Amino acid sequence: MSRTWIEAAFKVCYLTEQHRQSDNDLNLILNAIRDGNISNQHKEKLNSRVKSEHKKIKNSARLYTHNVDVDFENEKELGLISGNIFGYDMWTRGGEGLVETLKKGCLAPSKLRLKKGARVMFVKNNFDEGYVNGTLGIVKKCGYEYIKVRTLEGKEMDVERESWTIEEDGRILAEINQYPLRLAWAITIHKSQGMFLDSALIDLTRSFEKGMGYVALSRVKNSNG
Repeated sequence: MSRTWIEAAFKVCYLTEQHRQSDNDLNLILNAIRDGNISNQHKEKLNSRVKSEHKKIKNSARLYTHNVDVDFENEKELGLISGNIFGYDMWTRGGEGLVETLKKGCLAPSKLRLKKGARVMFVKNNFDEGYVNGTLGIVKKCGYEYIKVRTLEGKEMDVERESWTIEEDGRILAEINQYPLRLAWAITIHKSQGMFLDSALIDLTRSFEKGMGYVALSRVKNSNG
């Protein structure tokens, strides 16, 4: 009822098309979950994916409910690769509270640890460079302030640092700067929100919040993934 709200004259839009999923079976299941109306047919379809050996799953991102599982999985896989580890620190400026706010909303780690051959995920949209939040790839080269990644689609690129900022009236109040990457053998379901994944290996055994299963399932494009 505030005057500002009325003066803003917002237009109400109803979204009726689904653009993430290309599979009608998965669409029907996700709609049924939202409606709280899961049928036995839906359950059978979901159960057919449990412990699936589909070829797409082997190299999939693994989604867990807890950070401890994600960190363990990523560090274990990184340790299996031979070669030197290179570390990339996040640069920050601005008020401590605002910087912490930016860090919480940013999927890039404060200290990124990489090796040649590491599996990574881009965590920011950059259409000009050809990646989006969720694009997967492999590190082809890395060194001091230098990272080259080849995406799973085969595109190779030199990855540049990106900035996340809080601005007011054109003035930057806080900024964090980091390479838009994170290790991607595993990621939490919470941090997967907003991502598009071709396929995912999902562990829901320790779910602690309503909707976690829906969020995880709705990251993928079709039921084969």
